[in-house]
Amino acid sequence: MELRCLSPKLSFPETLMPRCPLLTDLAQQAQAVWASPEQERRRRLWADHFNGRTREVPVSCAMFQGWQDLVWQQIIPEETFVHKDGMARTLEVHLRHRLWRAEHIPDDTPLDPTFVLHALPAMAPDELWGVPVAFESTGQAGGAYKPVPPLQNPADITKLRAPTFRADEVVIERQREQVHDLLGEALPLAARADALHNGPFEWAVRLRGMDNLLLDVYDRPEWLKELMALLQGAIVAYHREREAAGFVHVPTERALHSPWDDCQPGDEGKLAAGWGYLHAQSAASYGPGAYAEFVQPYNVEIARLFGKVYYHGCEDLTRKAAIICELPNLREFHVSPWSQVAPIAEALPEHVVMEVHSHPTNVLFLWGAGEMREELLGLVRGAGEHAFNLKLCDIQTINRDGGRALITWSQVAKEVAASCRTGSP
Repeated sequence: MELRCLSPKLSFPETLMPRCPLLTDLAQQAQAVWASPEQERRRRLWADHFNGRTREVPVSCAMFQGWQDLVWQQIIPEETFVHKDGMARTLEVHLRHRLWRAEHIPDDTPLDPTFVLHALPAMAPDELWGVPVAFESTGQAGGAYKPVPPLQNPADITKLRAPTFRADEVVIERQREQVHDLLGEALPLAARADALHNGPFEWAVRLRGMDNLLLDVYDRPEWLKELMALLQGAIVAYHREREAAGFVHVPTERALHSPWDDCQPGDEGKLAAGWGYLHAQSAASYGPGAYAEFVQPYNVEIARLFGKVYYHGCEDLTRKAAIICELPNLREFHVSPWSQVAPIAEALPEHVVMEVHSHPTNVLFLWGAGEMREELLGLVRGAGEHAFNLKLCDIQTINRDGGRALITWSQVAKEVAASCRTGSP
């Protein structure tokens, strides 16, 4: 299947007559924002940042875009949506979220109007790995859940099979037709179908359970390495299959953490032109030695697939940064509020930028502008001369303020960023 990303348009061809005036208007607004000089500045800033062409400090208030996120229900009340279900509802959410963000959040995150068609088919619980990957849940929206690991005995590893990439092209075409019926060709489209993502250790947790993995390090280390090698090889093969099938789309796979980057025409479908997202957050309880032996080697071959790698970890990565920095193609490193900025800045190579995070709970529920500024200035001092960006993420809910804390943090972060570094390297 050929994957196309349609070029943005500011007007509709005469032969195309969109059928929904509301969605048409929202799409035109989004395209007008996209084409503005300010949006061009933002896109160029991030591309320059990731490619060592500037010393400016980008700022990103990273808001999830899924319609089910509580924060969006608090900002844009459910009853204000005109469309209540179906593709029309999905498109209205997609556009209104992005337009609200572009209008109200004064950071450097670009508005990308691209609408993603979700192409994963329905799967049986045992389709991916040959064993059931199931969860226990409260059944309530936003409630707790936990995986039910199928590899209860080490011998169960023989039941595993490597996943095969599969996409539902009938569903994609149906979605494409629905969007066309509502909007013509007013929005760029891309298709996504990725059931595995990039982190083998998190699959080990789902399949074996973290309690068992803590013991496996001591009781059966070679077995654990066998499991990790199997997962690594399967993920690499799966993404190669995904690429061959035309379901890599570089511009929309950057997500929250690399908001924009260069992509040469013709490279949109190549893994080697895009960003990989690596992580092993559940290994927080592994010390640096265990991490180096049982996690890091199995991220390496996956990292080689991508032109640039973002490493994520909300846990304390201070003592692991010197290990993780050896990943091939590493370009951005997550520095959580529980990590120490200065030691990580010292450990990372110069070309790896730090994504330096404010503490979301304090920002969203406790602090005013003064406390936000004090924290940000401390983070900047810790970063020293190392390249970094300032980030607020994990925004799942807000303190009944309509998004005011998000706006305040973005304003303060922009002021701090402007005062600490400008210009070219």
